[in-house]
Amino acid sequence: MVERKENIRTRLETERLVLRLFTRKDVRAMFRMNSDPDVIRYAEPEPAKDLDDAMSRLEKGPLYDYETYGYGRFAVEWKETGEVIGFCGVKYIQELDLPEVGYRFFKEYWGKGIGTEAAQACVEFAREDLGVEKLIALIIPENIGSVRVAEKLGMIRGPLIEIYGERAYQYEMLL
Repeated sequence: MVERKENIRTRLETERLVLRLFTRKDVRAMFRMNSDPDVIRYAEPEPAKDLDDAMSRLEKGPLYDYETYGYGRFAVEWKETGEVIGFCGVKYIQELDLPEVGYRFFKEYWGKGIGTEAAQACVEFAREDLGVEKLIALIIPENIGSVRVAEKLGMIRGPLIEIYGERAYQYEMLL
């Protein structure tokens, strides 16, 4: 596990994006992100049913991770509007004892290089702020978009593993 560190950044910026900690006020964006079957196709077994379900996912996901590990997925805002358009960040995967970079964006932002832009900022965050030596991405083989992002980051496809009831490639990189 990445040792919990003090004084890590809670906000990152790229040319087009602001990555910041989620708050409970982001529940509507979390609902939208987790209720679209296309967006969650490779990540969640069931869409979020309502705002209460979305709040539960927010509390059991990023908010829990911040409290427990000191880091987790960031809410990603489109700089131009301040709208939350998805998430990206480093999450500790207890089952593997490794940190994973992951991302999810609203469909209208797919194919614009945003996943790579946000994930690259998170790779630098993992290296500089968290002192991560090995970073992974768990990707369902059919998820070609995420495969492309991982490859652009310089990750190498590792083993096909069974995790969370799914088979996923463990892409990895040394930092």
